This record gives sequence, C-alpha cells and structure tokens, in this order.
Amino acid sequence: MQAKNGRSREMGLAVRSDMDFGEVRRLSVTCVSETGWFDSSVLWEDIRRAGGPDVNQYDIAYTPDNAAGYCALLEVEALDGKTTRYLLDAGWSTAWMDHALRKSGVDDMLDQGAVRTMILSHDHNDHFFGIESVLKRCAEIALYHPRTIMDRSLKLLDGADFSRTPGGPVNSVAHRGIRIPTEFGRVYIPQPGLCVVPFDVTMPLGVRGENIVFVKVHGKGYVVVTGCGHPGIGPLLDYCRTHFADGNAVYGCYGGLHIAPFEHWEPQMEASILALRTAGLRKIACNHCTGRVWAARALAAGLPVVRGTDAFRSYSRVVSVGKDVANVYIGNGDTVAF
Repeated sequence: MQAKNGRSREMGLAVRSDMDFGEVRRLSVTCVSETGWFDSSVLWEDIRRAGGPDVNQYDIAYTPDNAAGYCALLEVEALDGKTTRYLLDAGWSTAWMDHALRKSGVDDMLDQGAVRTMILSHDHNDHFFGIESVLKRCAEIALYHPRTIMDRSLKLLDGADFSRTPGGPVNSVAHRGIRIPTEFGRVYIPQPGLCVVPFDVTMPLGVRGENIVFVKVHGKGYVVVTGCGHPGIGPLLDYCRTHFADGNAVYGCYGGLHIAPFEHWEPQMEASILALRTAGLRKIACNHCTGRVWAARALAAGLPVVRGTDAFRSYSRVVSVGKDVANVYIGNGDTVAF
C-alpha cells in the first residue's frame, strides 16, 4: 500500500525458521557495472583528506572522473514462465551509469517500463549516487531500500543537489514511485521465489544496513545476491541454513563478497575460501568489492568461480588490471544464469 508521500506502509513478514517463500524456474543476472571506481589510491586519498572512513560520505570531495558504480539486472523466470526484471543498485557517476545502462540495453528497458522495481542494497556512494540515471528513465520505479539510509539519501531521492561539495551527487528527477523501507527482522517477498532481507551492519562513511536478495531456483537451491555483502558471506550462508526451508541447499551467489576489496591479500582470507568450499556452492559469480587477488586464489583452490569474458573491454573505460586476472570473475557486460 502506498502512502501519500510515496512511501509504502508494507512492513514485510516477521522472520521465522523454515520459511518457504516459493521457487522460481530460473535466475539470470547481467552485470551492468561492477566497477565501483577506477583507482583505489585516488579514492583513499579523497577519503583521507576528508578525515578518514568515519566521515559522512556526503562530506567528501571526490575526484569526479574516478567514480563509476555497481549495478546489476536480475531477470527472474517464474514457474509459470513469466519473467520479471529487477534492478539492483544505481551506481555512482551519472555519466558512467548512462553509458553502462546503454551498453547493457537496460536504458531501453527502463524507458519502456520493462523494469518496474529497483532493490537498493545500501546507500554507499558507488551503489546509490547515480540514482538520477535510473529516475530520468523511470521516475515511477518501485524501490526497496533499507529504512536506515541517510536523511540526505532520502533528499537525493526526492531531487537534490549536493554539488557544493566537489564530486557530490546531483539528482534533478524526484522519485515518484512506491517506496518499501525494509526493516531489520523482517522478510520482503516481491514475488514467489525471491525475497529481500535487510541485515543490520554498520559500514564506513556513515552507512548502515544492507538488503540481501535470496532466490530459490527449482531443482537447484538458493542463490545469494549481494551488492557488497558487508554482512559477510559466511553469515549469509548461515542465514539460509537457519531461516529457510531446505536451507542447506545453497547453489550459488552473485555480487560483492567484500573480501580484499582493495586487492590486498591477507592470510586470514584463506578462511573464506575454506568456508565456501565447505558450503558446496556450484557457482560463485563474485565481482565488485571482491578482490581479483581473492578470486584468483579461490580458482586455484578449486572453487567454482565463474570467469568473465572480454565484454568489459567494450566499455568506454576499464580498470587497469593485470592481463592474467582481467577475466578472473564476472565483469561489465557479462551475464550468468542460475
């Protein structure tokens, strides 16, 4: 139900053990953009100058041409054959997101109303500041977002200009669609076989709360879809086991795992490789804040990390990475099916 101010009164279902939220026939995920930014050292310097990771993300003077953004298209085929599309996140730079949406064909889908729902994982800059690129094509899109997003993020949704801070976001198109603010301890089911679960996790730059998408694919099992996966892949797999019927049947994952996001390998990261091997996942389609250094080691350890193609090279700009690891995981323009 939509309230007068555009926000939804829908409160979701209370969490319970052995929840059965249905199944789908197939899930396909297209990587619109997994490139959060182009140069980590530039981003770190921007944050350092502003006061460090504890500063609010809206108070940082970002280097504009370093911004890109995370965004994915989820295409869900129901058991009756009907396909529903969801957009996960909106990226960072409006210019980059205009380019990425066009490259993936998602711009036309938004224009034609073929994507009617967006799920915001969290309101970190590289997942949310590019919201204008989505809204100028479909201002009426329904939006799931953590209830805990910043007041300034709500203002950005309503149409605001934060460019007084260099590199600050601008949105000239107010969101006019229904909003579903997700609350911790509840489960939201946009359609049978797909649910959105908000996790209470505190992140750098003043952000709190991340929506995680769970999809149950008939005959295969659960797929965990993340923006950044800040809660940790271990706790997310544990959530499946303890809250969903047949929760041990986890088939795969897509998105950021937030392991070695700045490409610094640390010995304790071996534990995450062991945890995923023990979990028995069949497809690990990681990217974004998953370091390529981690993905390469996971592949060497025999984990089923899905390799990318050369599709990302057709984008107007690419991250400079070694030739041997460029396609180590799903990249811009790639699609993976579960």
